[in-house]
Amino acid sequence: MERFNSCTVAWGSLGTIFSRPGHSGPTATVYLHPSRYTKEIMMGSEFFTVSFLPEQYRKAYGVMGSRSGRDHDKAAEAGLTPVAMGETVTYEEAELVFLCRKIYQHQFTKSDLAKEVCDYYIAHPEVYPPDENGIWQPHWVFMGDILEVRDKRQG
Repeated sequence: MERFNSCTVAWGSLGTIFSRPGHSGPTATVYLHPSRYTKEIMMGSEFFTVSFLPEQYRKAYGVMGSRSGRDHDKAAEAGLTPVAMGETVTYEEAELVFLCRKIYQHQFTKSDLAKEVCDYYIAHPEVYPPDENGIWQPHWVFMGDILEVRDKRQG
């Protein structure tokens, strides 16, 4: 609870990967731009949550996606209440939450991306800010085993 951050994530997926003894393999995958503060937090964390808010919190998504947790208390600005879930954080207002244990992280490799993807990143620095050397960087992928699902929609 002392160090966390959240952001809106438009890139993600649910699926099954890395099945092994004791794990059936359901995973959540999120993709974060390297400039996001949440990426820094994820790099040093073993656990993360993927939280979904009900429709009445649509404005909260705007706050969470447009402010940096480096210098703002985004949760307070968005009217959200941080609560512990396992060894990480979600929000009391979330109606669906996946608690995940990180099993993989890696930055996409520029040489493995299609040219038009690279060209798009370069052409949109306002969306995909370059690094401290002025060079664009591709997203990071984080996969997590889904350990627990909290679903308030079921009543």
